[in-house]
Amino acid sequence: MRIGLVAPSSSTLAKGLQSRLSDLLGGPVDWFDADLPEGTRVSLGEAGATWNGVALDSFDALFIHGFRYEDPVLPVAEPAADWSLWQAGHVRQQQRYSHFYSLLSRFEAGRPRLYNAPSAHLEGFSRHHQLERLAIAGVPAAAAISTNDPAEAESFCALQTAAQVPVVWRTMTGRSAWQIFRDRQRRHLVAADKPPVILAPVVPGLLRRAYVIDGRTVLTVEWTQPSSESLERFEQFHVVESAAGDARNSGNTGIGGNALAALGLRWGSVLYVAGPAGPVVYDVDADPLVTDLPPTLRDHLLASLAAGLIGEQPPVYAGAPIVERESLFLRRMLRIQFEMEQTKTTDQAD
Repeated sequence: MRIGLVAPSSSTLAKGLQSRLSDLLGGPVDWFDADLPEGTRVSLGEAGATWNGVALDSFDALFIHGFRYEDPVLPVAEPAADWSLWQAGHVRQQQRYSHFYSLLSRFEAGRPRLYNAPSAHLEGFSRHHQLERLAIAGVPAAAAISTNDPAEAESFCALQTAAQVPVVWRTMTGRSAWQIFRDRQRRHLVAADKPPVILAPVVPGLLRRAYVIDGRTVLTVEWTQPSSESLERFEQFHVVESAAGDARNSGNTGIGGNALAALGLRWGSVLYVAGPAGPVVYDVDADPLVTDLPPTLRDHLLASLAAGLIGEQPPVYAGAPIVERESLFLRRMLRIQFEMEQTKTTDQAD
């Protein structure tokens, strides 16, 4: 079996995954630098696709990390460029991105398997659209709206307030945390000259994230937010399910498997609330950055991902049931971050 990695040369996730795949396959695993540095030879034609002379069609699967949908018309911010002078480098970047997108799209209809295909990133570019697709597919998703209309936002919040339901918000694109939405946030975030934000009612329950590979949930964690009580600490993770729970099942495994199947994803994470009436999805990540997790969770996910890519059963999680993110800072130095966070929850006039 041949598994290839398509990722930037600096990717720590791809480095860890390459090491585990090499151990499982008993040999080296090809890595293709997604940054397409100068001198890279990539060819796409009727006879197939090659990367520096290697036939990509010969692989069973390609794991793609660090790819994202973007608007190639907009130049990438480059702090080393003097934009008071004409710069044509973004034209070359457009051509590089367009070719890379075409190359990956070439494989969507057949071999090799892609984790994940460009269309999955395109469809998930708008996080609100992602929630709408889940709802259409019958997967319970947050009842969100996206708006930059102050009157619409105020009306939405008034309905939730009448029902004594808090409201949270997040950006329309990219990775971000859902945060509390009150008058202060409404005044600063919602305006006709600002990009829309997503608003959603809070479903009471435990916040969980499920990591899924080919429909199989390999790890589910719930976490408590950073706390300043007693000793300051970062997030704390409680393992509620690992691959052991899935060995008794076949096909999709609950909310995580169903959500990824509805979005056409082979690998990803699903953020949901385990509410009183069942789980409700708030977010899906098509390329989760598991390297930010505590080492025991990170290593388990990398091992599970490697096993899933070659069609083997994922390992059973053998770490501690409760783990905490480490910080290089002294405890008292974290207070600055807690003080910044507390400013978001006050409704005093600015």
